[in-house]
Amino acid sequence: MKNSKYDEVMSQITPDEETRKRMLENILSHNSEKEKGKVKEMSKRNRTIFMATGVAAAALILTIGLSQLNGKRGGDVLYAKDGVTITAVEEVPAPDSGSQSATMIFNEEEVFSMFDTVAFMGTVKETKNISMDFAGIKHYRALVTIEVEKVYDGDLTPGETISAMLPGPVDTGNVMGADFNITRAMKPGERGIFMPIIYSTEEVWEENGKALKMTDFAEYAIIDTVRFAFMDTEEGLLFERGTFPAIRDAKTLEEVEAYIMEKVK
Repeated sequence: MKNSKYDEVMSQITPDEETRKRMLENILSHNSEKEKGKVKEMSKRNRTIFMATGVAAAALILTIGLSQLNGKRGGDVLYAKDGVTITAVEEVPAPDSGSQSATMIFNEEEVFSMFDTVAFMGTVKETKNISMDFAGIKHYRALVTIEVEKVYDGDLTPGETISAMLPGPVDTGNVMGADFNITRAMKPGERGIFMPIIYSTEEVWEENGKALKMTDFAEYAIIDTVRFAFMDTEEGLLFERGTFPAIRDAKTLEEVEAYIMEKVK
């Protein structure tokens, strides 16, 4: 069975055979299991791998060098359970020059139908780099805290604060690593419209014989910061305009807001 997105991704990276099988399962599973507007019942095993792993997360990233290096200037321990330790870090190592990545380019339809998301306007309160240590194997990500202002879709309340994982660590406002649909991270004080993916209670990141239940640490994940976030910044309104032709020329969050409300109703 062929899948064009699978073929495109696999032509750019060379993971082992087991990882190839998992990637194929991830990509094919959503084609037969989505209902109008949302993915309702992706198989638990495939959805867990698709959402949680560092090898084949939604953007299908292979971060060979970065995940093997040690973090610098460790800070507070944010989570420690069953052999998994998550620590705030002030600095992270640069990616290995041999690291590779591959990208699934999400189109407009897929942004609104492939994943179970919430949609809201809010303000970034904090971004924090983290080291995720699976008994010696480390991965680096960032955690963003956002205060909810207006809710367009999902079970959220204005005034509450949510946490969401970013697909890589942050350095001077940019997500580190090869280009995989992310060009910039959110900065504290900036407003935006966000569409994070909801972690379910079944989603577990398993590695090196250890397991992290994602909801024990974060509620949501922003897998692509130019298609699942629309940011009002000093540089202007930032998002992937080519993906959303109806708002290609938008200059304000209010224009994006009207579009999002129409898409998620």
